[in-house]
Amino acid sequence: MPEIVQRSAAEEARLLFRNGQTDIVCTSGMCPGYVQCNLAVIPQKLADDFEEFCRRNSAACPLIYRSARGDHSAGPIAKNSDVRTDVALYRVYKSGVHTTVPSLADHDWDDLVTFYVGCSFGLEHLLQANQVPVRHIEQNVTVPMFKTNIATQRAGCFGGGSLVVSMRPMPVDKIHTAVNASRPVTTAHGMPVHVGDGRWIGIDDVSKATFGGSVQLSPGDVSVFWACGVTGSVAVENAKLELSFSHSPGSMFITDRQSEECNDADANHAVEVIPFTPTRMPIAYSYVSRDTMARVERLEALIIDDPGHRGIAPLVVKGSLLKSALALSTRHGCVAVATGFPCLPDSPYEETDGPPGALAVVRAVQALGAESITLLCHEQSVAMYREIVDFCVAEGILQRTVSMRTVSAADTDNVIETEISKFDHLVAVECISPNKTGAYPTMSGRDVSDHCSPLDRWFAAALSSNTTMTTGIGDGGNEIGMGNVQDKVRKCITNGEAIASSVGCDHLITAGVSNWGGYALAASLYALQTCHDHSYYVRFGMGTHKEPDASMMLPSVESEEKLLLKLNDLHIRDGRTPDQPMSVDGFLFSDLHAKVIRAMHSAVGQ
Repeated sequence: MPEIVQRSAAEEARLLFRNGQTDIVCTSGMCPGYVQCNLAVIPQKLADDFEEFCRRNSAACPLIYRSARGDHSAGPIAKNSDVRTDVALYRVYKSGVHTTVPSLADHDWDDLVTFYVGCSFGLEHLLQANQVPVRHIEQNVTVPMFKTNIATQRAGCFGGGSLVVSMRPMPVDKIHTAVNASRPVTTAHGMPVHVGDGRWIGIDDVSKATFGGSVQLSPGDVSVFWACGVTGSVAVENAKLELSFSHSPGSMFITDRQSEECNDADANHAVEVIPFTPTRMPIAYSYVSRDTMARVERLEALIIDDPGHRGIAPLVVKGSLLKSALALSTRHGCVAVATGFPCLPDSPYEETDGPPGALAVVRAVQALGAESITLLCHEQSVAMYREIVDFCVAEGILQRTVSMRTVSAADTDNVIETEISKFDHLVAVECISPNKTGAYPTMSGRDVSDHCSPLDRWFAAALSSNTTMTTGIGDGGNEIGMGNVQDKVRKCITNGEAIASSVGCDHLITAGVSNWGGYALAASLYALQTCHDHSYYVRFGMGTHKEPDASMMLPSVESEEKLLLKLNDLHIRDGRTPDQPMSVDGFLFSDLHAKVIRAMHSAVGQ
């Protein structure tokens, strides 16, 4: 009797391509559960550089196997295979120009090394098993792939070009499932690197793919983007080698390995996927582990304590601290931080609540690597804040100086719109706001408009933009941002009818003392940087996770005590008890505020 040869589904598929017995070009949906690979075939002398490129861009290029020089068999991952013939279509690159061919059998392989890089097709069966629809399979088209505006990390002659992503749109209630199902499958790119509108990553029209097919989104679908192994092919193409090869996008090499064999066992924990953009802007989400989210929730619980008994509980919007931190952590290229509440009767008019919290946010955003930070203050206080910033730099509280700005009533709307368009995020910490009549009232209702610059105009303009997000931090109802809850301020806060802010924000952080809100936002940013899931997302899966330096991000009792001493030296005093030194909102720093700072350190594990 003839010997019965038993072959895996993957080997059978490879034979079909080798023998030209199928018209299938896209391997999405073929051999569910098997690892599929992108290919990069390059000269031996450049192989180490390309391996390093894969390491630095591991989400896009998870390296499954590197062949020996001249070996066209992928024996360890695909028995009886021949990479020259076992793929539906290939690309041949000559000095950066490609042609598409059905076979590479005629090419000399002696000096070539083949890289087998994981593909997201290997996780699609997991999505389907979890009732996540895969639209391109439903519509029988090749998965759409796009070049983004995200630069890859370079290694030798490879890199510097665009990260390529594949898109799988899905209903919003399936996103959490899709992210957590794909997270362990790092050989198939793991978690998505962007969830939300493609415009955030340079994709203006998701119906016009760079590679692959076009997918119709169903009503309510959100675009979800995975890093794509075609990134490696683009890197090879951009290197303009004399001769190199790859698969054609969508035509993968199917291995004998099962996706489940490649799961990262340590990755089996839940990730929360949280939208952080306001409805006026293209939707964007971010990631946070449940453990990190719990830390931020502990911070939020700390700051809503109401030592002054103002009755702020109805003004609290739970979850805003996390959303503000996610927004700042994800987009912090250019940030402006505003502060200033000139409630005292004589110069310099401003109080000790506000500046420390604002500078804590500046400190944390500097540690994130913001390109530009601006401190926004009232015109009369610019010189004073310059001295404060210089002091903070000299004492190591800030890493470097920041720009100073104010806003004039003479600034036209066009000028303000142009200015705020430069910023990713505006943050206001204890920054006085106009009421419904346009006056700037203190908590007692006293009008201090003569000492105020209209800083609120930047925030009001940002709320009409589709580029700049805003956060407001306040403790009484008359600060920028509290316009979100002005009806509750009128109802629940003493003098509420007279003082209620008319200026809202995207993320309102209510605190018992506004400085605490700034401290908590800084601590939340620190907590997010310790989170591997969030780090992966903001890095787009490139590079490696780096633990943040707590001393560079978190306010300390020592640094805040120094800062408060400096404020007192400049005659900045407590707005409630102006004759009491080293005090904020009626409470001595050592009696209350130092304890809150220590509790925040404990909440984030420091």
